[in-house]
Amino acid sequence: MRGPNNTRAFQQGFLKNLVLSLQSCSKLCVSSSSGSASSVMMSLQERKRAIKSSADIAMAAARGGGARWPRAILAASSSASSPGKKVHSSRCKRIVRRCFRARRSRDGHSSSEIARRLVRKRTKVLRKMIPGGESLDEISLLHEAMDYVAHLHAQVDVLRRISNAVQ
Repeated sequence: MRGPNNTRAFQQGFLKNLVLSLQSCSKLCVSSSSGSASSVMMSLQERKRAIKSSADIAMAAARGGGARWPRAILAASSSASSPGKKVHSSRCKRIVRRCFRARRSRDGHSSSEIARRLVRKRTKVLRKMIPGGESLDEISLLHEAMDYVAHLHAQVDVLRRISNAVQ
């Protein structure tokens, strides 16, 4: 599975949906300026978030049915009332804890137990990374992950072409 089945059609659909999504985002920004014709300046972080969410929504809409991750992205974007999830802080602390846990777990455990634990941990992380992956079994999760990564790759190609065309 190198990429989406019909890459050209997906990229065209993605580009069309991205432009529409970015236009609606800019209209919201202008209309929220309390009736004046001038636009509201968005911070860099707000623009970054708006572009990323527009790209995700466009990718999910261009992908269509057949997979769970597009439905999960579209459902998450439609529930605008819920605030964004907080990012886990302190990456260094997690790395230190992981190192200490790894040292403790080596004593008295077989290699198959350690391997099973590693697979469970990585599957848990993958479930969090793939939209809609929380309720999938392992095989379906891997299929969804392959499909999602292939479509992310196509998304990056389109965005890279847009960036090159603008420069």
